[in-house]
Amino acid sequence: MKSQKFKDVWQLLNSFPDPQRPFITTNFPATGRIELSVTTFLNGAAKAANALRDVIDVEPGTPVHVDLGWSWQQAVWQAGALISGNDLVTHNPEVRIVPAGQSGATGPGDAFGISLDGWGRPQGCEGEITAEVLGQPDGWIYPEFFGQQQDVIELAHQWGLERGVGLGARIGIDTRDTEPTIFIPFLLPLVFGGSIVLSDNLDEHLVEQEQITCVLG
Repeated sequence: MKSQKFKDVWQLLNSFPDPQRPFITTNFPATGRIELSVTTFLNGAAKAANALRDVIDVEPGTPVHVDLGWSWQQAVWQAGALISGNDLVTHNPEVRIVPAGQSGATGPGDAFGISLDGWGRPQGCEGEITAEVLGQPDGWIYPEFFGQQQDVIELAHQWGLERGVGLGARIGIDTRDTEPTIFIPFLLPLVFGGSIVLSDNLDEHLVEQEQITCVLG
């Protein structure tokens, strides 16, 4: 896997093999099993990137912290931040993407609420921008703002290699033992051309059922 031939996350997503197959699967008691294909994920990430630019008015290079836990929205907004040329950070952000209803919580930067409904439906909370995000185009409309994420792509590739992730791997993550990072849930399957399953009950039965080839956490 030679990730250095790709310049940015948008190119990786658009060149992903077999875009109709699963990319991110979540399996939690509150939401049940939800699966996003590469195409569905790409559309969601584009909406998030466009929203950062046109709804939140974020300029490229802005430090953005995505704090949506193990929802698939965490991955979508991480991707959107990188596609729009912003920096994913854990400390001192200028913009925070938080669960709907928490946008008024104190913290650094401006907070914007996103629904964690399993199907992405707005919750109608104060400070929530979910409805505006859903109205954004499914394609990234500002190609001049492509980010150059060469370093983070190579870091994700090396991080995965050190943990035994192979090309095309279906990665299982036990969320009881792992915290979301810049690499998981979305960058790791992206740079390895694979997929990922997130669950808080990753037992042998689920590993077999989901055809997981590599378990982390």
